[in-house]
Amino acid sequence: MELSAIYHRSESEYAYLYKDKKLHIRIRTKKGDIESINLHYGDPFIFMEEFYQDTKEMVKITSGTLFDHWQVEVSVDFARIQYLFELRDTEGQNILYGDKGCVENSLENLHAIGNGFKLPYLHEIDACKVPDWVSNTVWYQIFPERFANGNALLNPEGTLDWDSSVTPKSDDFFGGDLQGIIDHMDYLQDLGITGLYLCPIFESTSNHKYNTTDYFEIDHHFGDKETFRELVDQAHHRGMKVMLDAVFNHIGSQSLQWKNVVKNGEQSAYKDWFHIQQFPVTTEKLVNKRDLPYHVFGFEDYMPKLNTANPEVKNYLLKVATYWIEEFNIDAWRLDVASEIDHQFWKDFRKAVLAKNPDLYILGEVWHTSQPWLNGDEFHAVMNYPLSDTISYEELRRQTSSSIKSIESLCITSSRFQRSCLISWIHMIQSESCGRPMKMFNWLNQP
Repeated sequence: MELSAIYHRSESEYAYLYKDKKLHIRIRTKKGDIESINLHYGDPFIFMEEFYQDTKEMVKITSGTLFDHWQVEVSVDFARIQYLFELRDTEGQNILYGDKGCVENSLENLHAIGNGFKLPYLHEIDACKVPDWVSNTVWYQIFPERFANGNALLNPEGTLDWDSSVTPKSDDFFGGDLQGIIDHMDYLQDLGITGLYLCPIFESTSNHKYNTTDYFEIDHHFGDKETFRELVDQAHHRGMKVMLDAVFNHIGSQSLQWKNVVKNGEQSAYKDWFHIQQFPVTTEKLVNKRDLPYHVFGFEDYMPKLNTANPEVKNYLLKVATYWIEEFNIDAWRLDVASEIDHQFWKDFRKAVLAKNPDLYILGEVWHTSQPWLNGDEFHAVMNYPLSDTISYEELRRQTSSSIKSIESLCITSSRFQRSCLISWIHMIQSESCGRPMKMFNWLNQP
């Protein structure tokens, strides 16, 4: 038995309150090493004939190239539990595994105080709770500028013809707007869509709108607030939820706040709203973007990074978040570049928005391992980029051993997170940040 491969940690994704007083307990072992695992469990304050009143066999839920993961669901009567694992390998070796590690399987060790793992009290408030409606939602992501042109009077100057044969560029405008979305509500409903995920719709100078100039206004090329209100009402009438995209990591260089910093330098009332390294913040003579005098998203000088630890910035952004909930009854926030913002901001964000609507869904954009944001006090879920990466770069390209890599990737993902979080993730093949498979893999020209 490979003892070094055995792993469990209480009060984590390996032991957590799922729902209805049910607890999920997991353990990791070396692949193919263990034949069976029994969980001995009971109440830590019932000292009768035996410490552990119940035993339940665990089930192998995933098997990757290195590890197997096992799980069992148990009920707890008094919101507390102590437990110990009994492992038997394929050669007949049998051990106990608990808070003190691996020990000989004996009655003495089974009943020894301190050998078992303990969850002293399971608080419902600490559980990862997700709104019930989320797991059954079929989301349709809309990049508003390229979805449909419903009001040509709003077209930006230089708008290209919708049916133009030119290859679109990142700075082209085609005139998509909110009315175009409203006009296609029946189409979306016929597809079975139950959730509209809108890329940014706030005032901005670009077609993608990720460089916000005013968070309290609808971009004037998309429409106005009354048009947006109609969109939300139409969606809700059809049983669809509406999710907006919040870009709080950075703001646009044409925003009032940043223009004030450019104009007034160190005397600006907004200088502490940003991560400024030196003044002036001009980019006129800049040769290398690595030498920018302020922090930005990536190296995009038109997207200065906001200092979300600044109380003024935090209060401003939280007002933005609650405004669109209170005034327009949106159902969800998708949080752009969420991993680059401090955790305290997101904890306060969660409290603020759920105070306005306890049934609101919070989705974070995190491209890497995302456990730190999914502990029940920040996001409900994240976008499943590990899945899209697996599909796009392994399965669709049909690389050698892609199936093995795919299985391993999915096993790792499923073992790292609580089930309540996993079932509420957005699972996609591509998004606005990724290439479209039809183009990436040259399917457009295939028969």
